[in-house]
Amino acid sequence: MRHSSWYDPELVTQEGEAILAKLDDWAIRELRRTALVWSGWWPTKALTGIDLIPGTEWGIRFIESKQWRRLRIFFLSLLWRAAASTREEFSEVHLSDEDLERLRKMIVDENPDPIDYFQIQLIQLSTFGFEHNHTPIPGVKTIRGVNGGADYQVPFYRFYFDGLIAHFDRRPIAEIQKTPMEELVLGYGERLCVATVSYWESSQRKMLERMWQEADRWPRKTRLPKK
Repeated sequence: MRHSSWYDPELVTQEGEAILAKLDDWAIRELRRTALVWSGWWPTKALTGIDLIPGTEWGIRFIESKQWRRLRIFFLSLLWRAAASTREEFSEVHLSDEDLERLRKMIVDENPDPIDYFQIQLIQLSTFGFEHNHTPIPGVKTIRGVNGGADYQVPFYRFYFDGLIAHFDRRPIAEIQKTPMEELVLGYGERLCVATVSYWESSQRKMLERMWQEADRWPRKTRLPKK
């Protein structure tokens, strides 16, 4: 079953829609099979098999699969759809015409390479929370340097659905290759390292609560016109 926020019905031809529908149907089954999304947990409400970082709500889990490369194609298709769409909810995702065409060809050819082109890192909410949609947004995160190296910043696009967060690295490939993330990158190998965080401690919950607060305040900010 396809997620309603994954596609713009006016974006592709009938042939293109068939390609995306097939990919979507396969991807949601794979995401559920590997328990990467909330809808794959039933009947439990919390993820198991996590190595927790002591004193925090953060952890990591390692998942083995031969399907990570194909799953990368699915996520790249989400990025392409968002950037190519004219719908308001995708307005913060911008790619060049060259990148759009390159992604389109990768999707049609089912070719996930190069892996460090818009490399993808997954973060999973490890406890069940409020079910909702969230539009893709740009962001910047700071990565600590290793072995005495300097900290560096990573611009990314953030996608969220069903308890799963995907970060698409927006840096040039040459820059990404200076600090390889290996098992943290979707499609790098058959073993994937996924960061986890409880719903309560997640930035997703905090963003959702900010939106609720802004929605609650909005009517009080609006003044009715005088008669």
